[in-house]
Amino acid sequence: MSFASGFATGLAKSVDDQLKNDMLRTQKRMDGMEQYRVTRRRTDIEREQKETREVGDIMKNLASLVGGDPFKAAQLYEAGGGTIAGATEFYQTTKKSQAALGEAFDINTVVELVANDKPNDVSMSDYIKNYVRGVKTVGGNQGFEASGLLGKLFGSDNYSDQIDKRVNKAAPISEDKFGLLKVPVPKINHSEFVTAKKYEKENRRKYGTTYIADLIILEGELSNETDITKKKALEAKIKTRRSDIITEAAGKNKGSNTSFFSKPNRDTIVKSAIDATMKKYQKTDINGVISIVLEGNEVDIFNNKAIAISNLKKTWAPAGDAFLNSDIDNQQIILQKEIETYKQNSYSNKKKRSKIFKPVSSFADAQNQTKPTFDAAGKIIAEAKIKKGDMIINPDTNKIKIWNGSTWI
Repeated sequence: MSFASGFATGLAKSVDDQLKNDMLRTQKRMDGMEQYRVTRRRTDIEREQKETREVGDIMKNLASLVGGDPFKAAQLYEAGGGTIAGATEFYQTTKKSQAALGEAFDINTVVELVANDKPNDVSMSDYIKNYVRGVKTVGGNQGFEASGLLGKLFGSDNYSDQIDKRVNKAAPISEDKFGLLKVPVPKINHSEFVTAKKYEKENRRKYGTTYIADLIILEGELSNETDITKKKALEAKIKTRRSDIITEAAGKNKGSNTSFFSKPNRDTIVKSAIDATMKKYQKTDINGVISIVLEGNEVDIFNNKAIAISNLKKTWAPAGDAFLNSDIDNQQIILQKEIETYKQNSYSNKKKRSKIFKPVSSFADAQNQTKPTFDAAGKIIAEAKIKKGDMIINPDTNKIKIWNGSTWI
């Protein structure tokens, strides 16, 4: 054997040995990478299977609240935040409310579900998959360098494909359908849950059956209370009760053609506010009958009623209840009629007329007579000729006017 022939044979053997070693190392690396990816994938598959079972269970539970409708069940899932934990908590809270409130609990009142735009041919299974993240491939489509001479001679893409195929065969996965369905997020009326009812009950005075009844009791206590500290405490409770009622009323009155309040409740709210201003003018006879002492207090009563009506308007306007607003406006009409009746009766009574009607040459003159006279130093030297309760016949309009202490009515 010549030197050249021997060299070629030795070289061929050396290359062959190197290729064999590179193939073994490459195969070992491929096996290791395959095992790693299969392990990772199987772990993710187990996670997917676990979440599918959990989402499936909670979706079936939610569907039981809406007659088995998967579209509505998915909306309830969204009402819980679109997560397993949130949807589970929402279902548990709803079931507690349902169990505690019985027929008084209506899921359609608690949640404003969308009935229209329901997609066709979408099953419960599709909705379940919509809330479970699929399994992602690990390292797929990434280059894999074969070892040494083998990689230089044959490249690497084929080995990557081989690993992916073997991983897919060992741990097959299905198509990821997470988040492909667009489900409406419904509006939740939290006040209908038993937890809100419990809060209302715990924060209601022991003798009040509703927030409105409680408000009336508190307003009555306030009108009779003289202690400053206790009055402040009662005022704070009244403010809270009004806020509770207004918040609930505003939510239910939105877009409604009916009143949140029953007619008796509206009458009670208005009457209580006005009656509270009459306490100092009340008189109780020996039989316990309460009456209002009008004589000499008419103007003060008119003023107090006007203030009460104004406060009612400001207080209850945020509730957005057209019926209650109308009832309050009617009180203004009633008050005006009371004032006009008092004017006419006072004028008809000659003895009273001569006592409380003041002669004036013009309305400007009447206005001036309501003011005291001051000296240069600002000291009052003469009291006003027209005092609170005095009346005039306005020469400019020939109408009767009463001075209420700050303006003409």
